[in-house]
Amino acid sequence: MNNPLHIELLSKLVSFKSVTPDGADAISYCFDFLQKLGFSCQELKFGNVTNLYAKFGDFEKNLCFAGHVDVVPAFGRWDTPPFVLTEKNNLLYGRGTNDMKGPLSACFAAIHDFITLSPTYFSLSVILTSDEEIMEGNGTKKVIDFLKSKGEKISACIVCESCSPRNAGEYIKIGCRGSLNVDLISIGPQCHVINGKTYGNHLHGFVEFLSYLSKIQLDEGGGDFPASDFELTSIDVGNNVRNIIPEKAIAKLNIRFNDLWNFEKLEKLISRKLPNNVNASFERFGCPFIGSKEKFIEFLSKSITKSIGISPKIGTLGGSSDALFIKELTNVVEIGSSISNAHISNEFISKDDMLKLRKIYFSIMNDFEEWNEM
Repeated sequence: MNNPLHIELLSKLVSFKSVTPDGADAISYCFDFLQKLGFSCQELKFGNVTNLYAKFGDFEKNLCFAGHVDVVPAFGRWDTPPFVLTEKNNLLYGRGTNDMKGPLSACFAAIHDFITLSPTYFSLSVILTSDEEIMEGNGTKKVIDFLKSKGEKISACIVCESCSPRNAGEYIKIGCRGSLNVDLISIGPQCHVINGKTYGNHLHGFVEFLSYLSKIQLDEGGGDFPASDFELTSIDVGNNVRNIIPEKAIAKLNIRFNDLWNFEKLEKLISRKLPNNVNASFERFGCPFIGSKEKFIEFLSKSITKSIGISPKIGTLGGSSDALFIKELTNVVEIGSSISNAHISNEFISKDDMLKLRKIYFSIMNDFEEWNEM
């Protein structure tokens, strides 16, 4: 018995080793699939990143689905080949099955269903990129800039991103906390380990400072956003011997912050506590945002409940996505699979969640004519 379309699509997409930002082959496959359905497709290449904008129909009202074909590397121990879709106990294993080739395959199958079965009185469009996992600027951000320059209008957008706490359809992600990257560099005298007390071992003070930062409670959250959070992501001294105290140590932090904070306040908080021998540099990634008007969120919630019998929760939990850029053009939310299964070894999505997402995306399209954006 043949697999349903959403499984066939996922099997093919997983077979592409589209480790970010190398997703040209997967983009080409999506280009061909959508073109055969009647979409007008544009491949948009910026730097080393391949993107796609595809559109079906030429109506003023335009519902867009957005996503990415790139995946993180298949590090760690895998029980199955990471780039071969493998089924075990109703679960589908492979790199990208959850984030986000599974939801994307469900979306494409739903688009196929809708175009095949229903006359359309609005346009459908798709934005795809191959750099979402690194977001270095040549992906969806450039696509949005391109669409703005062409005067392209999009009424609303669904990002098919892994964002639910547990199961597909139980969560609509309406925004995101801001993100600030911090690099801390501690400098001290390099010396033999036996002279650490003589010259002063700056690593001890650096570790104490990092420990202090890790214990700061910025806030308790509130409104649409959870609490802000410090997380240490790397400590490196570049030392592979035991009898030298190195001259330099580098630590990397990320701060996810809600609307009680901004970049300036966070940078001041860190800078005024810096030890004399520690320097800080900051990379501002994105501010906290809510990406959609309430009316669209209400419409989506009703459509999901009708399609799978679940009343979804609404919130901003989870990581950054290309919704950060799409919000500059239109209403945008995320609806997808479980975030807990993203980026793990033996990544998987359940067949049940795939079917749920296919039903959800189809229902949104089927009901979209009723949504009044005013």
